[in-house]
Amino acid sequence: MASANIKMLGKTGNNTKSDECYTPREAILPLMEFLDKSKTYYDCTSGISSQLVDTMNSSGYKCLPSGNIDFLKDDEMPKCDVIITNPPFSKKDKFIEECYKTGKPFALLLPVSSLQGQKRGEMFNKHGVEILALNKRIDFTGKGSPHFGVAWFCHKILPEKLMFR
Repeated sequence: MASANIKMLGKTGNNTKSDECYTPREAILPLMEFLDKSKTYYDCTSGISSQLVDTMNSSGYKCLPSGNIDFLKDDEMPKCDVIITNPPFSKKDKFIEECYKTGKPFALLLPVSSLQGQKRGEMFNKHGVEILALNKRIDFTGKGSPHFGVAWFCHKILPEKLMFR
């Protein structure tokens, strides 16, 4: 899972083992350049805490954790301006769809291969998408051998449709 601890929340994805990919600080920093410190951010998969929430809060941003709220099932969401998270990759379509439904700006850290897919393509064409491609692969495991590239898939955050950092 991305920044959230789904096991802690009692939820499981389609591929729980591969979904356990917590967001390292190095993945968050490039996006922070485009974020406004006066806004309130919501990590909708964080549980009580996450590296994403901790990194943002320690850098002067206000980022709220999700606690026990299930973003995909609960109508409840704290008051926030922007959704930012690293969702379980096996549930990426559901998270993208739900983020668009909120009408809020969002940033989702997803595999670069998420650009492909009929359902995602339809959503991206309908609502728009901005990509912040990271110039190096992020090591989610700490083993020093990342297997895939990731990018921030954003809506109403970046000044251009495709950017590299």
